[in-house]
Amino acid sequence: MSVVMATPDCTPKCCSMRHADEVVAALTRGSEGRLRAFLNTHCHNAATLRDAFGRMALHLAASLGKRALLEWLLESKSADLMVKDKESGWTALHRSVFYGHIHCLMSLIKDKEGLSVLDLTMKDRPAHVVFTKMDPTEVYTWGNNTNFSLGHGNQESRHHTEIVDLFARPGVYVKQVVLCKFHSVFLSQKGQVYTCGHGQGGRLGHGDEQTYLVRILYCI
Repeated sequence: MSVVMATPDCTPKCCSMRHADEVVAALTRGSEGRLRAFLNTHCHNAATLRDAFGRMALHLAASLGKRALLEWLLESKSADLMVKDKESGWTALHRSVFYGHIHCLMSLIKDKEGLSVLDLTMKDRPAHVVFTKMDPTEVYTWGNNTNFSLGHGNQESRHHTEIVDLFARPGVYVKQVVLCKFHSVFLSQKGQVYTCGHGQGGRLGHGDEQTYLVRILYCI
């Protein structure tokens, strides 16, 4: 099946800088399906042409998070993932990391057999994993930490998950957590109950109304 190129004078040896600029510009817009069609018909070497900054289609696909297009360029167009741009000396892999497109990174990191990190992880995983109540566990909390209600060492709110060091350091494994507006309760695998937070009304169970960082209440 022959493919009619959009530019009649384009040949398999095409090294047109104009074509390269048009390819790079096209990658910033349009769906991945339409971009595949465009790259197939616009130029014989649309997948390998490089603009004045050394960027080719693979670089832009990685930068923009277009994973399906990126994989198509690698598998169908034999794009070279080791090519570096002129601006930063970055490959497509560098660009996927810099712009936070981890899904593209997973497609770019492959071994000599063509297996990605995810492929190897799935290949080496146990056939069946069973977790028991006594397996080591760690506690992570986030949100409003007013009055130490999350168990962290200060009252700053956490916008991202953060491990509760007061359990992690001594190796206390927690199996159940109850978080409330003014306090929290933690039950360890050994039956120890810990509370923290605002103690008004005796809600922490320590016999007073003080605010506490994580403190053991009793053992079941």
